[in-house]
Amino acid sequence: MRKEIILAMIIGVLLGGVILYGINLANNSSTSNKSDNLQENEFQNNLSSTPKENNKVSIIFPQNNSVVTEDKITLKGTAKPGSNIAIISENDDIITTTDASGNYNSIINLLNGENQVNVTAIDEKLATSSASIIIIRTSSLPE
Repeated sequence: MRKEIILAMIIGVLLGGVILYGINLANNSSTSNKSDNLQENEFQNNLSSTPKENNKVSIIFPQNNSVVTEDKITLKGTAKPGSNIAIISENDDIITTTDASGNYNSIINLLNGENQVNVTAIDEKLATSSASIIIIRTSSLPE
């Protein structure tokens, strides 16, 4: 009887060791794949962020969350000189370009309530940059 118990214990220890080795091997493989993926994603982010910094678009006027009563407003901003600018709002889709100084402006129509305005700049190398604001139009302001 003692021989069977000793044999069972030896087989259990060996089987447990094989299972632990397999789990350890799987964890190491998973960790190295994650670090490879993180390095690849970091590299891709660095590549994609470099052109954006050179072509950063900004909206100067109006400020984000501005409250206005007019149904039209002039949107003003800056980007890289010679860039194409796409302005997408609740009521308009406008394509324009920046001047030699990198300035752009366009009149956009506003709906009552919240109007989200997205501006995207695309330069000659097809690098893009985006900015967005919200403009709130109301029929009357409290005095």
